[in-house]
Amino acid sequence: MIFSTNSKSDLKNAADMLKENEPTLKIDFKNSEPSNNNQLWLKKTFKKYYFKYFINVALPEKINLHEFGFRYFDEKMYRHFSFNSPGEIYAFVLKFSPSDIYCSSSFYRNPSEPMDKKEWYGSELIFDIDGKDLHLECTLEHNYTRCHGCNLINAGVLEKCSNCNGSRLNVIEIPCKNCIFFLKKEVKKLINLLVEDFGIDSKTISVYFSGNNGFHLHVADKDYLPLLSVERAEISSYLLGKGFKLETLGLKINNDKKFIPILKNKQLLDCGWRGRILKNLKINFYSGKNADNNFIKQIEKLETIWNCDFQQKVAKTIEDLSVKIDPMVTMDIHRIFRLAGSLNSKSGFAKILCNDVDSFDPFKDACFFDKSTIEIVSKIDTSIFFKGKKYNLNKGSNSVPEYVAVYLISKGLADINLKEI
Repeated sequence: MIFSTNSKSDLKNAADMLKENEPTLKIDFKNSEPSNNNQLWLKKTFKKYYFKYFINVALPEKINLHEFGFRYFDEKMYRHFSFNSPGEIYAFVLKFSPSDIYCSSSFYRNPSEPMDKKEWYGSELIFDIDGKDLHLECTLEHNYTRCHGCNLINAGVLEKCSNCNGSRLNVIEIPCKNCIFFLKKEVKKLINLLVEDFGIDSKTISVYFSGNNGFHLHVADKDYLPLLSVERAEISSYLLGKGFKLETLGLKINNDKKFIPILKNKQLLDCGWRGRILKNLKINFYSGKNADNNFIKQIEKLETIWNCDFQQKVAKTIEDLSVKIDPMVTMDIHRIFRLAGSLNSKSGFAKILCNDVDSFDPFKDACFFDKSTIEIVSKIDTSIFFKGKKYNLNKGSNSVPEYVAVYLISKGLADINLKEI
């Protein structure tokens, strides 16, 4: 999927477009109106963002071949929409002010039809790296847990509510600098694997911040468009290092639990997962008639130094070197993804292209709301960094910039003051 940026000329007649498309936009979102003051304020604020920043939204060039979907403030998903121009989408978004906007990675002949009638053409290759899949220890300290039973918000990640002992809990993710650092590390690992092992041109790989706590990688290489789910699942398994066997390294263990070589030609030991593992373990391969013996002796020596089983060491190395992607996302050719430039209702951040992953800061670069003062009622005592400044909030009434208010209310950690409605 090749994205294009909307120009002001594309959108200058949006008001007329809205009027012209009024009949096609009469969609009844039953019971989808905001049910509380927080949703009402967020809807108004999100609408302001799209009115001002819709030019940031990156739309596919062949809009009419893609399925669009929307989540409204009733938290229900509405799918199987199609549009013919940026103006039509702009009109739709301003009219209905959805909380989330999605677009298919797939091309369809009939994108607005039910799935079995869409006629699939192909799909962009997409990878999802999410903070929750990294299982970082720091999240146990800075995340929060909300109880579905009594609505109490506890600091940290708990198994039982401290108030009612309930177990129906929801984790509220507040990524820290450490989380972002390790997410970026996974992004760079993935790019390296795609380029080195699959030969994908890095220029066809686009990295997007997901808008909450992760990154999406879009691969626009046309050779991968026709791949079906099973083939995409194989790519995911490779990136995760699934099914790697000790024999792949050119040796096996005999009945006497001794290592013996099984590959006479080890010319490819420096490629792919084999080369990556051996390099990480600092195992060298020397050519010559004693190559096999030297290879085995290195492994036996390292086993003694490590005081552990070589197979276990290989498994741990694969775990460290593999990329923590969600394989279900990659293999699902009918999934719709958050549209680049649109807002994520879980944070109020935008999904945004990262031209420089290393310098990217979501609390600055993905935050587009202004610094006007908003009154909120915080449910917790907390501190948070936004745009290089630390904000300390006490439980109760607080005055904060709009971008802080959007984030905390989207996270369910604060309520909007009634006077702001």
